[in-house]
Amino acid sequence: MRILQVHNIYIGKTGEEAVVNEEKKILEENGHQVIQYIKNNSDINDSSKLAKAKLLLSLTSSKTVALEFEELLNTECPDICHVHNTFPLITPVIYQVCKRLNVPVVQTLHNYKMICTNSLLFRDGKVCEQCLNKNLYNSIKFKCYRNSHLATAAQAHVIQYHRKKGTWDNLIDKYICLTEFQRDKLVSGGLKREQTVVKPNFLSYEGRNIQREDFFLFVGRLNDSKGLQDLLHLFRHNKSSQFILIGKSDNPEVFREFDNVTHLGERDREDVLEYMSRCKAVIFPSIYYEGMPIVILEAFAHKKTVITRNTGAMSTMIGDGFNGLKYEQITELVEKVEHLQHDDKLAEQLGNNAFQDYCNKYSKERGYENLLKVYASVLHS
Repeated sequence: MRILQVHNIYIGKTGEEAVVNEEKKILEENGHQVIQYIKNNSDINDSSKLAKAKLLLSLTSSKTVALEFEELLNTECPDICHVHNTFPLITPVIYQVCKRLNVPVVQTLHNYKMICTNSLLFRDGKVCEQCLNKNLYNSIKFKCYRNSHLATAAQAHVIQYHRKKGTWDNLIDKYICLTEFQRDKLVSGGLKREQTVVKPNFLSYEGRNIQREDFFLFVGRLNDSKGLQDLLHLFRHNKSSQFILIGKSDNPEVFREFDNVTHLGERDREDVLEYMSRCKAVIFPSIYYEGMPIVILEAFAHKKTVITRNTGAMSTMIGDGFNGLKYEQITELVEKVEHLQHDDKLAEQLGNNAFQDYCNKYSKERGYENLLKVYASVLHS
């Protein structure tokens, strides 16, 4: 099979690029041919003011991309086109080209961009669904995208224009959602359920040298959206457990008052996985919905349970008392950590169940199988 991957890379490293590369690797390992059509937003920084102005006017459809993309399709003759992101350089014009040349299209939805201009359903430090089932021009007054009226208006216009035109309903054969929660939220925002399928991300490795030492691990950016206030509350009320934090913080001094907290700052992935292999459990207190947190998959692969807030993707990835522990109120986080701290048997049991979930849902073998099922569903329809 010949698969064309389409992706517009954001400025700054994101998990989406990792997913694209993992899927390319697993497909090629199994004998498929993968062609890539990639554009990078970092190129915008080198553009002139005139070029940036032209870009702003061509967000809904780029004639240049249409010609370039049609030539690629005619040359490479892919069996299927798998799109990850088109904003802002590629634009949705590629769906029209695929339709005209009878190339089926699969679209992975890594976030909530179809129903939210900032793609997160999160604003001013809390979950926001004010635009759900509403005109997205409503978001302009809140400056939801890059804290800019103009940028938000541009983003809203692209989504609304293609909603009205029928692009999302008629030109994409199947949408891939990462979790049941995301699927339900997107359907409630107007996506057709019959057009969607849940296919989680996967990892191409299993944990090695697994131990269970006496510390809890947090990995991620240490800010309010990722649950910083929950962590600080936990540290103030739990002086006996040991905590290791890996991730960037704008105010690392705040952790120095806690003798049982070690903040390591940013570390490379090998370091992260080494600490993951040794911790008792992983704490994931994010307060926004997330897509499919790679940290949770890495924890599962290392037979480690996850303590998480019961919201968003985490609400469907974590089964309370099965592969992890969930909490609603901040005080419950303290209770869950203390419970696990004094119950090694429970930590081991939850960790083993988490690993079984990894094998059943998130391993590279299952990831490849799921990917082919999605492709088959549109090729044989």
